[in-house]
Amino acid sequence: MTTHLRCLTIPAQDPAALARFWGEVLLRPVIDGSDGLHLQMVEGNEPQVLYFPQAPIQSVPGGGPFLSVGALCGTLADEVERLTSLGAVLVHDSPSDLSSVMMTDPEGHQFMVELSDEELIDDELGLMR
Repeated sequence: MTTHLRCLTIPAQDPAALARFWGEVLLRPVIDGSDGLHLQMVEGNEPQVLYFPQAPIQSVPGGGPFLSVGALCGTLADEVERLTSLGAVLVHDSPSDLSSVMMTDPEGHQFMVELSDEELIDDELGLMR
């Protein structure tokens, strides 16, 4: 028997706003289903759904599991700039030789932004910019 990931749940104080943020980050529509707001994920070995329930008041953002994202093309800096324009916050500035940075979504949940697929290929071929 094989176990697979069905859903990643991200508790939120404002589920609609957080679902919109992640929908814009991942370019997926927000679906208002019978069990709440979610993004349908269908490609590759990703979670099939990101689910956004109402969080209890005592919930602490930034704890627990976090997502890692990366653009298909462009640069890590370009993606950080795009995500910042959507409301993400850079947790710490990093030297240019790092391959990822930690950010937070508008509710303070941490997520990692990694090199783009294009940069990873360039790195493997020894062509880093």
